[in-house]
Amino acid sequence: MITIKKHILNTDDNVIPVSFDASPNHSDAFSEGLPDTIVIHYTAGSSLDSSVNWLKNPASKASTHVIIGKKGEIVQLVPFNIKAWHAGISEWRGRSGLNRYSIGIEIDNAGLLEKRADGYYSNFGKRVDNSQVVLAPHKYGDKEQAWEAFTEKQIEVVETLCLLLKENYPIKEIVGHEDVSRGRKTDPGPAFPLQKIINRVLTGRKDDESSKPDDNVEYHAINYGVVSADYLNIRKEPSTNGRLASDPLPKGTKLKIIEEKNGWLRIKVELQGWVSQRWVKEV
Repeated sequence: MITIKKHILNTDDNVIPVSFDASPNHSDAFSEGLPDTIVIHYTAGSSLDSSVNWLKNPASKASTHVIIGKKGEIVQLVPFNIKAWHAGISEWRGRSGLNRYSIGIEIDNAGLLEKRADGYYSNFGKRVDNSQVVLAPHKYGDKEQAWEAFTEKQIEVVETLCLLLKENYPIKEIVGHEDVSRGRKTDPGPAFPLQKIINRVLTGRKDDESSKPDDNVEYHAINYGVVSADYLNIRKEPSTNGRLASDPLPKGTKLKIIEEKNGWLRIKVELQGWVSQRWVKEV
């Protein structure tokens, strides 16, 4: 179990490994009533250690409050009551300079990938296995691109950490770096289920089997299934060209199957859309 004591993460069972490695790159303490926002990032770095070292280097002129490794380990660089340098030039809902209002969570992830003849590569030249590649357009774009998948443990730990921060600070919003630095940044990108985290942490929304996606239409579930791909795009139409209905669904997500049509399943999770039948295992 992780806790926060004097604005530093602690653990009493090491289920989620936690360490503190101070960065000199920070400002003064937050003003009263702050921080009230969490900004989610990916590192675009080659490893957890390389990102920690860079964000501790004064030459980087950057930092974050925490970085989450691929196994779910957390390295904290700046206490939560101190302003870290993670958002840069940013604006959200009429406020600029989000460092003054927010906690930064970085996730060890290569982000946007480059397609080459023999596969997909990170910006630091490492080939990423096809099973760890998510093909999807960015929410502020329409071109399908390749992104490194986040691990299930990372997503789980981000949710746990956000819930803990909400318990200890007046958190009202969770946003992506892409939202507050629109056009300049793309993290955490479509491979990260940001809306799902927002729903669970800020509104407590869960799958409600008794509710219908549309009160004016009667739906009849034909079965249930779980996502068998690492991440599965959910679309508004039953086609690979269909518009995305949400962030990709992670492996293991339970689905309520409503309808089958030409190799596509109309399903219900927290929202409704179409997914490829190939990547759903019926249960």
